[in-house]
Amino acid sequence: MSTASPHSQGSQSVAAGPKSHPRLEIRNIHRYFDGRAVVDDVSLQIQAGQVTCLLGPSGCGKSTTLRMIAGVEMQDSGEIYVDGKLICDTVFRVPPERREIGLMFQDFALFPHLSVADNVAFGLKGSKDEKRVRVEELLQKVSLTRFIDEYPHHLSGGEQQRVALARALAPRPRIMLMDEPFSGLDNRLRDGIRDETLTLLKEEDTAVLLVTHEPEEAMRMADEIALMRGGKIIQQGAPYNVYTRPSDKASVAFFSDINVLKSQVNGALAETPFGQFLAPGIADRTDVDIVFRP
Repeated sequence: MSTASPHSQGSQSVAAGPKSHPRLEIRNIHRYFDGRAVVDDVSLQIQAGQVTCLLGPSGCGKSTTLRMIAGVEMQDSGEIYVDGKLICDTVFRVPPERREIGLMFQDFALFPHLSVADNVAFGLKGSKDEKRVRVEELLQKVSLTRFIDEYPHHLSGGEQQRVALARALAPRPRIMLMDEPFSGLDNRLRDGIRDETLTLLKEEDTAVLLVTHEPEEAMRMADEIALMRGGKIIQQGAPYNVYTRPSDKASVAFFSDINVLKSQVNGALAETPFGQFLAPGIADRTDVDIVFRP
């Protein structure tokens, strides 16, 4: 870390502006099931307009973390803040409906007996005319205005997903939680709908936490990736950095196939059939794995 030294000439001081809080912050969250830590000391910060992907294999604690942020499950310890205000610890708890948090899941969960317009307007407050204006605005953004009076079963899977997005955004949530929302779509549709969704969320300046087990999806969508394994966040950073500077062998293997050469260090060098590899700072006679991608 570099630090700036004070300027040697003059004594003018500049008052610092107000510190902006992260849109979402979770601090040292734990959750136990049958004495086992499913979420183990997880901390995250997400700014407004930022997309963070919680990436990891099935069963690593991603969805449990999402449910605690949403308020449908309580943490055993730790705190959750929105715009610097505490919304939940182990004593105080803002109910889910008052957290200004939107939810999107793999199952679009549209109401089959309601029209597209009524689905989108479901969580809105205000007069009938005010609701209609907001509904029309969002359906125009997702290119579904022509279906405003149709019912969900008349729509394709991709169209239903866009209705679910419009419904989740209608109340202008400060945070959007997304749990594998694109996994039910076929590959042909998925990329286009992911990009449309990302554009719309950024336009609304929403902080997004996207849960996925697909590295490609995280690399495509995220401003930051939090790689999770065994209930812990193993590594966190920009997608390029997480990919090119993995924290361990398992992290490399999660993003792609790997080749592994076993060797032993002598004189800061590891001998292999492909020649010598530098191994600075590793003691002689230490067994090492040399890992590279195809």
